[in-house]
Amino acid sequence: MFPQTVTVICALTGPVADTAEAPSTEPAATDTAELDALVAENDALTRRMEALEQAADAEDTREAERDAELERLRKSNEALSAEVETVRQRQEEADTKIRRQEFLTGRLHGYLDAGFFFVSGDGSGTRPDLGNETLGLDAVAPDDWVFMGDPLSTAVNSRGDIADAGDSQAVAFDPIRSRGNPTFLVNAFNIAPSIGLGEHIAVEGMVDFLPRGQTIAPYGDTALRDYLDIKLAYVLWRPALKRFDVELSVGKVDSAFGREYRSQEAPDRTTVTPSLMCRYTCGRPTGVKSRWKFLSDRQLTVNLSLANGSTMQPTFGAASDREHNAAKTVAGRVSYRFPVGAGLEFGGSGLAGAQDMQADSGVLQWQYGVDAHLSINGLEFTAEFIQGQMPGREEPGQAPCAGAQCLDVLSAYGLLGYRFTNWLMPYIRVDWRDAQHRHGGRYHYESTLARFTPGVRFEIGEHMIIKGEYTFNRELGRIPQFPNDVLTTSVVARF
Repeated sequence: MFPQTVTVICALTGPVADTAEAPSTEPAATDTAELDALVAENDALTRRMEALEQAADAEDTREAERDAELERLRKSNEALSAEVETVRQRQEEADTKIRRQEFLTGRLHGYLDAGFFFVSGDGSGTRPDLGNETLGLDAVAPDDWVFMGDPLSTAVNSRGDIADAGDSQAVAFDPIRSRGNPTFLVNAFNIAPSIGLGEHIAVEGMVDFLPRGQTIAPYGDTALRDYLDIKLAYVLWRPALKRFDVELSVGKVDSAFGREYRSQEAPDRTTVTPSLMCRYTCGRPTGVKSRWKFLSDRQLTVNLSLANGSTMQPTFGAASDREHNAAKTVAGRVSYRFPVGAGLEFGGSGLAGAQDMQADSGVLQWQYGVDAHLSINGLEFTAEFIQGQMPGREEPGQAPCAGAQCLDVLSAYGLLGYRFTNWLMPYIRVDWRDAQHRHGGRYHYESTLARFTPGVRFEIGEHMIIKGEYTFNRELGRIPQFPNDVLTTSVVARF
């Protein structure tokens, strides 16, 4: 890297003397010292240049080694990428085979849900306003019924079954009728079959078998005993598409409104009981539903349905699986999931159509809602809000809402749970409902209440879940407080 150095040493001589003295044959002392210094400096410079040359050679060697290492890493990365692609293709093939096997061979799953509950007072969530003394409403007919409270606020299981309907008129279905007594109950024996009809088509269903002394209040003690509830029954088509996912269901399908409907079965629900809002969003109408998932990670989801009626639950008394008019109801939800923790999702829902349980297609009902869900580091948080209206229909010479019932509602809830371990999860739910429900001279409900529900969930292995909670029901506004708190438990064995 450097040219060879040549050292030249010149002899130093003094001036010629004019005297007759003979010149000295020994160099001067100063000349010798200067010569030694130059030689030493030259040697040091030579050693330095040799060291620099060796360092340059070493740097060249290291650069060549780095180039070789980079080339090795590049080839290794190419090989690894090819291996990852191969594994991904194999995984996709395996998933496809699993889906084909499920569709071709079918499967059967379900659960048994049993528990114990106690509701204070007489077990019901309403009290009559005898003589209109509290609410001060004008009687519209001699047989007018005015109620304070919420008939579904004393739910005792995941189905939303109430402990007792009391004197309720809007909710006359009274399958438990505990009369305020502590009670053991088999909440449901659930079976959900899925039968494949090909690679992309299946028939799916869900049935609850219910051991009850079913009583239809207030018409006496006519008991139908055990009965069943067909909750889902539909044909599912799931085509194989690359750019987006789509599912199309026809029959008795899941709701397309809000979020709670997705976790209303006992093994899936964090809590024992549903929220006060679930009656409006958890119904399973008969019609057509589609679900679309877009973008690379399928983080954008669109649900749409066209059905006979709304997404209200028939047990609420304002909805039915059967159609009473020619118009259909459109419902939908759009949501987006952000990559925060296991997922941060925001959604918005809407519903519009002919009002249920009346014959006039021009009487429209509507509702809208927003929801949010976060799952991160063991924490689960869900919140929803809805507002809705059923305008009803007037009849000449009769009380308001005589031709069709009227409903104005605002409702919201928030649920917070934290998974301390893989088997222990305490939770707290707060929910609220403000509603007026009227039907001419048959009934008038004023419902303004809030609930506070602490509870705990234990998961014992893969198949056993134990849950327990206590609900504080608090009437608000001009409605007086009455005893209707709920203690309930649930033991779920799933298969």
